[in-house]
Amino acid sequence: MRALQFAIAILLLAAGGAPAVAGEIVDELRIGALDQNIEPTGHAHENGADINAEVLFVPFFAPTGNPVNDVLFGFRPHIGATYNFAGTTSKLYAGLTWDVPLQRGFFLEASFGAAVHNGSLDEPGKAQYGCRVNFRESASLGYDIDASWRVMLMLDHMSNADLCDKNRGLTNAGLRLGYRLD
Repeated sequence: MRALQFAIAILLLAAGGAPAVAGEIVDELRIGALDQNIEPTGHAHENGADINAEVLFVPFFAPTGNPVNDVLFGFRPHIGATYNFAGTTSKLYAGLTWDVPLQRGFFLEASFGAAVHNGSLDEPGKAQYGCRVNFRESASLGYDIDASWRVMLMLDHMSNADLCDKNRGLTNAGLRLGYRLD
């Protein structure tokens, strides 16, 4: 429940800020619904619906007009939360997001960072994530509906890359809606 409260607080703070500050610091707000643990494995199964909220900040580097440089150095920092309604693993995360524009309003997106979760670390009969802090990656295929609104199909993965004894990854998939503040 704390993850959901955190996500809502972040969205309210970002949306309630002065428009000039929001446009200078916060670039985009997102909310979505995910299906938890889409990997069919022999491990303890976690399931249920998730709500996801994310705030993307403006890029560190201004666009240069060079498409390669703009993709490589045009990353946006992000923070977010995913809350599982079935009472299994929820997480808070932060990292960097890269966008690759395609044709006709479509885009690809990739992100990399870290996540802190409330799932089991080494409890028999449950998913065993090994570390409290794990890596988090995501990929999306999106479409810009207009200058402000966008929709994305998203795949989200968390694991520790075998840095701890247990390494049960968690993969979620779903749909998100984004609103750009500029």
